[in-house]
Amino acid sequence: MKIAFIYIAEPYQCYHTATVASALASIPNTQVVEYYSFPETPLHLRRIRHSLNLPDLPQKPFPKSWKTKALKHARRHDQERTLVLKENIEELNRYDAVIATEYSAGILKKMGLTKPKLILLMHGAAGRYVKDQYLVPEFDLVLLSGAKEEAFFESRGLLAHNSGRIIGYPKFDVFAAMRHDNTIHFENGHLFALYNPHCQRALTSASKWMMPLIQGFRAQINKPDGYNLVVAPHIKMFHKGFGFKERALKRQQGPGILVDTGSPAMLDMTYTSQAALYIGDVSSQIYEFLAIPRPCVFLNPRKIPWKNDPHFVYWTLGDVVDNIHDLMPTIANAAKRHALYRPAQEKFFQEAFGTSLLGASQRGAKAIMQYLTAS
Repeated sequence: MKIAFIYIAEPYQCYHTATVASALASIPNTQVVEYYSFPETPLHLRRIRHSLNLPDLPQKPFPKSWKTKALKHARRHDQERTLVLKENIEELNRYDAVIATEYSAGILKKMGLTKPKLILLMHGAAGRYVKDQYLVPEFDLVLLSGAKEEAFFESRGLLAHNSGRIIGYPKFDVFAAMRHDNTIHFENGHLFALYNPHCQRALTSASKWMMPLIQGFRAQINKPDGYNLVVAPHIKMFHKGFGFKERALKRQQGPGILVDTGSPAMLDMTYTSQAALYIGDVSSQIYEFLAIPRPCVFLNPRKIPWKNDPHFVYWTLGDVVDNIHDLMPTIANAAKRHALYRPAQEKFFQEAFGTSLLGASQRGAKAIMQYLTAS
């Protein structure tokens, strides 16, 4: 059996799929090859497997035409991704299965992918509409994190008959091995809050409230009960601008303020596992943070009418700030109010992932092999 794993976006994908690829490669008579688009991807794959004491797998960079390289240089990553897939259909048609963790890989069949089974290994978690979700039915097999995610896609008619398999969240297997690799410590010894805004323009809080938030934290850092702050936006926020956004944000770093625009700690749960408080908007990293129930604050500078909207169900797990004047007072009171939300957080997390947090990588490999051998 020949299986291709494709990493067609930033290296955050590695932390969702690398352990499943390794589990498949350990099965006799199974050949796994990993294809990647971003040159940093192999570094992350090696880092993951080193922590887990797993052997490296064969890897190949996606060949790219001059046009594709030009799109990458211009940071037109969505267009580049589509063209990379189109240019490599012939190569991928050599396999029995192609496994991706991006909805956008669903276009492969329309581009001419005929021989392999197309498999989606979900990342993030259900609860918010994403523009490429309409491509989910193009996949022959969809591996899901839990019953809540399965119900979400079924309610929208996105799962073909019997195409979904619940396996859990493979990223937790990575976290279990890497959790002690990188401890975050500030000189003042205070706890830190994580600000994790999403990149989606219509929903992100970053464009309106990131600077006031940093200024607010800077003013309270030296108080006895003050928080330090880690600013770690969604990595796609820095797609465009040729590095201007990163450099401007980095200038905000100082005592008690850590700004991260691209380190592995943004991707491997270093911050979500250690933060005392989560501050965000619509990033699915809230699911990872709630593996250990802790206070959350959600920012709504755009006055989105979120109540009773199933896409914002996780905003019921902490206080929501609609007015900037309430921003820092809400953050200061979050720990005291956490008891109001903890039962809902625990229920929410269990519904999303079940009770067996570890072992999703092996369950995923087993589900894939059962499907391929039965096809």
